[in-house]
Amino acid sequence: MSQLPGKELNGTTTGSQDLFPCEICGRHFARDVLMRHGPICKKVFNKKRKPFNSLKQRLQGTEITTVKKQPPRKVYLYLSLIPSQNQMERKSNWRQHHEDFINAIQSAKQVTKAIKEGQPLPPPPPPSVNPDYIQCPYCLRRFNEAAAQKHIKFCEEQAARRAFAA
Repeated sequence: MSQLPGKELNGTTTGSQDLFPCEICGRHFARDVLMRHGPICKKVFNKKRKPFNSLKQRLQGTEITTVKKQPPRKVYLYLSLIPSQNQMERKSNWRQHHEDFINAIQSAKQVTKAIKEGQPLPPPPPPSVNPDYIQCPYCLRRFNEAAAQKHIKFCEEQAARRAFAA
């Protein structure tokens, strides 16, 4: 009673039996096995599988049990044509950037000329101040609103540490 391919345990070859295809999956079975297989195959193939949620499985057993689902962002053509409140508040400052760039070039030319002639260097041009930026009271640097909120908290802690260490 060897188990060779194409042989059953009782010694008869599988080719001597008539095999019938399953109507659902197409696999071939003997008639008596097909009678048992049919209802199981129907049940398996008629079920719709739920999509696997790896996030849910990863979060099981941790303190983080709920995660807020954000709805997908839908961008419609007609909505993108209407300027939002944010876009209306922000004005383009390309002109200010252009003027700053021209001033930087002119001051660089003056420095080059002064170096060639051996004269004292002219003072650097004053930095332009963007009115939308907020100045940090600790380090006097300027940031946009979102960055300023984060930075000022950080800079305050750093200033307190420096004062404590000194």
